[in-house]
Amino acid sequence: MGQLQLICDDILRIEADALICPAHKHLIRGRGLSAQVYDRAGEALVSECSQLPECPVGEARMTSAPNLAVHYLLHTVTPQWSSGDQWGAIAVADLRRCYESVLVLARERNLRRLLFPALGAGTNRFPHEIAAHQGLEVLRGAMDDFTLLTVCLHSASALAAWQQVDTRFFSV
Repeated sequence: MGQLQLICDDILRIEADALICPAHKHLIRGRGLSAQVYDRAGEALVSECSQLPECPVGEARMTSAPNLAVHYLLHTVTPQWSSGDQWGAIAVADLRRCYESVLVLARERNLRRLLFPALGAGTNRFPHEIAAHQGLEVLRGAMDDFTLLTVCLHSASALAAWQQVDTRFFSV
């Protein structure tokens, strides 16, 4: 059985087989972590992404990871949080599909160590508690297929929110 860890660190400095990168549907430089990844990876990533088909919300695409501490990038387009209105349930289901799509792609490529940000909880504004519940439920169900699944949060408060959800809903 693999390990799931929750940490607070600079996600771009951590070594893994793949970094999961929140993406724009056209696989162009986005905001937040996406912008940081594209800035560090440079023109090689832009060129590689331009050869890939559009990526709808909830799906995933894979590229190399030039100038990064990981071998590959698994790009996934996260949904926009709509403040829990009538479309909130669709957004939550789409966020869950992001995790599932990335894991399918990682299994196909035999990637064993994956590095996740808090998908959807950055510029797309999902509350960390909702993002954590969806992410942790999917990741905990996939632990047997991977050596190490790391969720790297950008702040101590985000880490605390994810740890609280993990303890409340998933600890044995």
